[in-house]
Amino acid sequence: MKATYFAPIFLAAALGAAGFVALADFEPGGSIRIEGSSNVEGWRCTAPRYTGTFAGTGRGDALTSIEQLTFTVPVNGIQCKNGTMNGKLRHALKAPANPSIVYTMQSNRVGAATAGKFAVEAAGQLALAGQTHPVQMTVQGQSLGGGRYRFTGSTPISMRSYGMERVTALLGTMRVRDGVTVHFDVVVTR
Repeated sequence: MKATYFAPIFLAAALGAAGFVALADFEPGGSIRIEGSSNVEGWRCTAPRYTGTFAGTGRGDALTSIEQLTFTVPVNGIQCKNGTMNGKLRHALKAPANPSIVYTMQSNRVGAATAGKFAVEAAGQLALAGQTHPVQMTVQGQSLGGGRYRFTGSTPISMRSYGMERVTALLGTMRVRDGVTVHFDVVVTR
């Protein structure tokens, strides 16, 4: 029985020595911002809470491929400037029926690293407000050493394409425009 218990640990250690990046954790303190505009002014919300899974392969500190990536943001954790905007955004995202925004990477290509920096061409599915659509983006990556990788990027999203109601305020005189941009700056650690 002891040999069975230690076999997975030995396998994980052997793969780690060969350059395999096992499932990694997202470090706290990253930045997820949702930015948009209205007919009155621009607006910004943040998502300080998120979870995800990440697995990839590498040589030394250079990441060579990504095998798995999912990223989940709880809708109720998104914070805007004020409680009114929080409520309107959550309503537009159709919470609580759809409590999370989920991105699942389906394919990617990791570019060659130069001075620890690399680009990732990623294609995946973004699920929000009860609908799922394909999303393609270029993500900038950087090896921070010690099995840590930083990923930054942004992607535009049309709220209308996800069937979201247009957010309004001030008796309809303020109307949020359809296009928003999601910016991210996160770090994963083996």
